[in-house]
Amino acid sequence: MVSKKIEEVHNPIVYMFITLALSSICYGLYYDFKKLTTFIVGFFFIALIYYCGINFTCLMSLFFAIGLFINISYYSIDSDINSSIRIVKRDSYGITASYKGKKMFLETNDNNLIVGEKYNISGKVDKTQDKSKGIVGKISPSNITKLEGDFITDLYRIKNKVYKMLKENLGQRKAGLISSIAFGYSDYLDNEDKEDMKNFGIIHAISVSGLHVAIVYGFLKKFSGDKVGLLITIIYVIFTGCNYSSIRAFVMLASLEGSHILKRNNNSLTALCLSAMVLILMKPYSIFEISLHLSYLATLGIILFNKKFNRSLYKLPRKLREGLSITLSAQVFTFPYLILIFKDFSINFIIGNLLLVPFVDIIVICGNLLPIMYLCPTLFDFCSYINLIILKGFDWSLYKLNDFSLPMFYGNEYVANFYMFLLISFYFIKKGHKKFIYLPAICIFIISVQIYSPIPKITYYNEGALLITYKGDRVLLTNKTNIDLDRLKKSTMANISYRNKKIIKIQDTASIKESGKDYILDVGNKKYMLRMTSNKTSYLDCDIINFKDGKINKIIILRDKIVLSI
Repeated sequence: MVSKKIEEVHNPIVYMFITLALSSICYGLYYDFKKLTTFIVGFFFIALIYYCGINFTCLMSLFFAIGLFINISYYSIDSDINSSIRIVKRDSYGITASYKGKKMFLETNDNNLIVGEKYNISGKVDKTQDKSKGIVGKISPSNITKLEGDFITDLYRIKNKVYKMLKENLGQRKAGLISSIAFGYSDYLDNEDKEDMKNFGIIHAISVSGLHVAIVYGFLKKFSGDKVGLLITIIYVIFTGCNYSSIRAFVMLASLEGSHILKRNNNSLTALCLSAMVLILMKPYSIFEISLHLSYLATLGIILFNKKFNRSLYKLPRKLREGLSITLSAQVFTFPYLILIFKDFSINFIIGNLLLVPFVDIIVICGNLLPIMYLCPTLFDFCSYINLIILKGFDWSLYKLNDFSLPMFYGNEYVANFYMFLLISFYFIKKGHKKFIYLPAICIFIISVQIYSPIPKITYYNEGALLITYKGDRVLLTNKTNIDLDRLKKSTMANISYRNKKIIKIQDTASIKESGKDYILDVGNKKYMLRMTSNKTSYLDCDIINFKDGKINKIIILRDKIVLSI
């Protein structure tokens, strides 16, 4: 094993991707978890030496160093700035700008800054970084001057112009939905439409995903061939904002189609890993993004399970079988992730993908004719009318399906963990390891103990709530008014929930007392301030446990002592 040659390693691109991803993850987490990241890197390279040999491990060490260099370069920034930037996002959290490909917050109340436009900016840079979001720092501008636009600016302007023309023809709601589905312009998407999409498990349809890129390329390929089709598709990817799903889909398409053109062998897993490598090289922080995780988990599920589901459903008609196979395989790995992150899952995803996505496919094609025709009002109006007819069919179907839709399924880490244990058990049983049939039972026992919680435990949820568990009692506590407490209660399996409760007794062990927007935990001989907000309030007689920064989300109380956990 140790002396294995490089050419004997199967699927080397998979290892290259894992190495690059690991370098970005470790760089992002090293400051907070030095020992953990050191252990993971050491274990990974020891395993590489054992399974792939020293020569290949040396090659992967070079890739790891490249990954670290890219991250160091990305997060390096001067204290002063006098250069051009582009506004890439405006929301309730503030303004995000792109400076030499780096994401930065812009601390200004200037309402005249427009997304997509370029500005020359001078000012000071606060190097407070958020590596999980790729934020390099915060700019406090002293002077902002608008610059002439470039090709990217023109694309932003075209999207905005198309939306406004659609709004005149069809109204705000329909214009927002078509613009969002067709080319990812979701600034004016109606919240009710967003909830409907989520309820039917097709939320991916309102932002440009791999589905959109595949539809556009498939359509172009029929009329212009492989090479021209790929060329025009990359323009579509740029036009729609170069999000992770569209880049992933394009690189995979280019890789697979390129292998056919060059008459070389390639496979979907290699293409998937190659696309991930491209993304990490372009945006090293992307490895932490939820949208990237969902895109790649869904695609990996399709690669590994689509054919298996297809064979299992052989009695169904071909079209139904193929659609159902892709829909089910895409959920294999995304289900536990959605439960862990969002704590809910749409049970209606099958009917949504089978009956509503066909309308989405047509809107993607017809909707993208609008930017081509916007210079000719007559053709634009005709194309708007076609999209209106399709959207009416979509709305009618959605209205009818609402009568049969099931409520959202709410879950938590226990559901996700049990599901993953089932997958692991199923895999090893298929490999002939029959004793793994007991693994789910062991998992149920462990989960039951955790739910009962013989030791007092406090868990923080990002929504701004605390779950206190001890000997079967599960109490949900929050002092925020803008969170859905009923939804969170269902997902956490809480017995009771309180909003703005002044004090909670954890039997005779400890107590939690409200203190402004934070809480004070009293364990007898010591008090701790549980920070739930970003304020800097401190108490002389309390140690601070900062939940808000995301590094700690669990407290275990052992008599008069506590243990912190992530």
